[in-house]
Amino acid sequence: MIKLTNVNKSYLQGSEKYQVLHDINLKIDDGEFVSIMGPSGSGKSTLINIIGFLDQKFKGDYVFDDIKVNILDRNEHAKLRNKSVGFIFQNFKLINNQNVGENVGLPLLYAGFKRREIKQKVDDILKQVGLPDSYSKIPTNLSGGQQQRVAIARAIVSQPSFLVADEPTGALDSITSKEIIDLFKELNHKFGTTIVMVTHDDNVAKQANRLIKILDGRIQSDKEIKHANS
Repeated sequence: MIKLTNVNKSYLQGSEKYQVLHDINLKIDDGEFVSIMGPSGSGKSTLINIIGFLDQKFKGDYVFDDIKVNILDRNEHAKLRNKSVGFIFQNFKLINNQNVGENVGLPLLYAGFKRREIKQKVDDILKQVGLPDSYSKIPTNLSGGQQQRVAIARAIVSQPSFLVADEPTGALDSITSKEIIDLFKELNHKFGTTIVMVTHDDNVAKQANRLIKILDGRIQSDKEIKHANS
């Protein structure tokens, strides 16, 4: 599904060249739940920006479902991103002057679905994330955990190939964090959703099925995680 081969990424800071990623080789199969951990400045955000088709300016090869990503033009790259990946962020990134249903339905609206179809799909997905009867609510009236569930619903409503979650529990307390991770596990186990999650929290990272540690732009370790109930 996702295959990165000898991926390198550099930035220019003034006249200085700063290399962020060094020879990244990584393969993620359909249905995996992967955590990526690393300290600030380690390159993990740059890595998921490449994986999630937000950054096309890198050296090396990226093949996604037999598509060579790094040779696509800008429009093809944007179309692939819109069709293939759902994003979940630490600060939710909801539109506060729109209700929950309008927030969740936004990707479907962009994809050209009719409003009646959108309403049904959004209601179904809100039930799936544990927020039935929430269509007309305003995001700012919801708890942090509920807002993150809305963001997850928005990310999965168009049935993307995979999810990229960037510090999805970073703004939540430990109890609410566990609820969100349990929801990720359900999406992964029950629906086969592929999840690539960046986190700085060791306890959160270990809830995935695979843990990749990155330091100074290099993969330090890549290990499968065995769970007692798996």
